[in-house]
Amino acid sequence: MSKKKWVAIGSIVDGAIHLRQEKPCQDGLFLRESEDDKKPAFAIACVADGHGSGSCPHSDEGAKIAVAVAGELLEAMPHDLNAYKDIRLPRKIESEWKKAVQKMHAKNGRDEAEPFPYILYGTTLIAVIATDKFIFALQIGDGNILMIDKEGNARPILAVAETVGEDTESLCLDDAWTYVRTQIIPWNAADAPAMFLLSTDGYANSFTDSKGFTKAGTDFFQLWREKGLDYINENLQGWLRQSSDKGSGDDIAMALLAFE
Repeated sequence: MSKKKWVAIGSIVDGAIHLRQEKPCQDGLFLRESEDDKKPAFAIACVADGHGSGSCPHSDEGAKIAVAVAGELLEAMPHDLNAYKDIRLPRKIESEWKKAVQKMHAKNGRDEAEPFPYILYGTTLIAVIATDKFIFALQIGDGNILMIDKEGNARPILAVAETVGEDTESLCLDDAWTYVRTQIIPWNAADAPAMFLLSTDGYANSFTDSKGFTKAGTDFFQLWREKGLDYINENLQGWLRQSSDKGSGDDIAMALLAFE
């Protein structure tokens, strides 16, 4: 029998409203699992939601940059719990995102103002790395993370984002790292979580209330136990398509991390 490890799956769909308006998907998704059996096993999932407002015309690019930057930084970090207690990671994510945004801006020959208008690429970000020693989660802006235990009980982690004016917290803000919320969950075999669900706010907003969204975490857990992760992976995009069409109408990016 192979050793249990964290596995990452996910999907992304264009929002029903965006499809009708012929606007690009504003969400980003990053998934990565360890491939070297000689190194500690891990799985990483990141989702991001570009703001999509008139003042953020390139936020779809900003979201894709955000998940790539966060995912690659998390993958490169040592599996040392103390490393994740350091404020340098949120600082590094902000710094690398802004550098990548500037590079993209120049590559596309766009006019550059002073100071640089990061708001053009404004986005949220959620990222989780799961190992067999600890789980680390971070978030800036809206979106949701559910932690599901071995009994299938789901609960949200990390505080709900506050707003800055009319907008959610964002990587485009000055000193954006100060708005990043983080949580470390040490590994304890007796009560270790079995699954995490990450999603941009388009998914939670497809439910009539927060209880319906939380129940979805339990439902995914039960599907996993009854039909397996491959079954979920094969059907996830279709389910998200239905959620957007019949619910929020927004883009949806979702990832699941499961220990199996």
